[in-house]
Amino acid sequence: MAPFAQIQTAFEQANPDINVELQSYGSIQAIRQVTELGQQADLVAVADETLVPMMMYQTKMANGQPYAGWDIESNTNQLVLAYTPTSKYADEINSSNWYQIISRPDVALGLTDPRIDAVGYRTLMTLGLAAAYYDDSTLVQDAVGNHFSMPITADTVNGITTVSVPELLEPTDSHLVLRNADMELLALLQSGNVDYTIDYKSVVMQDGLKYLELPPEINLGDINEAQAYQKVTVNMNYQRFATLNPVFGGTPIIYGMTIPNNAQNSADAVKFIQFVLGTKGQEIFKNCSQPEMVPPICDNVSALPNALKTLFH
Repeated sequence: MAPFAQIQTAFEQANPDINVELQSYGSIQAIRQVTELGQQADLVAVADETLVPMMMYQTKMANGQPYAGWDIESNTNQLVLAYTPTSKYADEINSSNWYQIISRPDVALGLTDPRIDAVGYRTLMTLGLAAAYYDDSTLVQDAVGNHFSMPITADTVNGITTVSVPELLEPTDSHLVLRNADMELLALLQSGNVDYTIDYKSVVMQDGLKYLELPPEINLGDINEAQAYQKVTVNMNYQRFATLNPVFGGTPIIYGMTIPNNAQNSADAVKFIQFVLGTKGQEIFKNCSQPEMVPPICDNVSALPNALKTLFH
């Protein structure tokens, strides 16, 4: 959210006739606001670009049109393990034992709700990949799965790990702290109510927190490891996804954005995207420790507004 808040200020200074209103939700919830709850939005930006085709191409408006027909892939990120100097076992945690430490019963581990936000199901992907990487078949269950009344399970068949998330998620002990958004968990981390949480590197750096780098084979941040990431999927046994196929495959972290087909101020949204992808917008992302994707990618250039097509030639 920090980059977009800064971009909002800079964009409004450059376009004083346009007022930008930012609303922050978990990525899944942000799309649901438009496709299920009827909220008007001129631009949808999410931390997982695969959600746009999954949830907006397949969902139709009253006139039969899909909610969106194109998706721009913009910036990248990676997952890290965030903590503070006062986190339990902070003096001994390292790249070899971190997964064991976050599984200890006396450690409070924060998890963003995977039914609402991309960082939540991506955390489960990283843990699933870590189970194979460290040869620990019970890692997912020890760290998170067994701490819910209806467990999150992880099963590996032919080298592919499937993490299944039940519809009901109720933590059963103090080890697991579940929240709707990572910002809530980072606040609890800073107050000492949570010892560790997995989050985006840029977000953790923006908050000035300590963090442990995770291997590129499991941190979802290396394009060159895309094939390795495909060895994990997260299935949502969630009725809100009943009309879709709620299976999230492991992919590198890439942010996405689109203009809904029912946007009321699409011309202004086009200007905002041009600003985001322009020199000033990408400079803001870089200053917020978030790498850019050069060049940006669009999955359906022919469907773009004409003013944006020139960015992809």
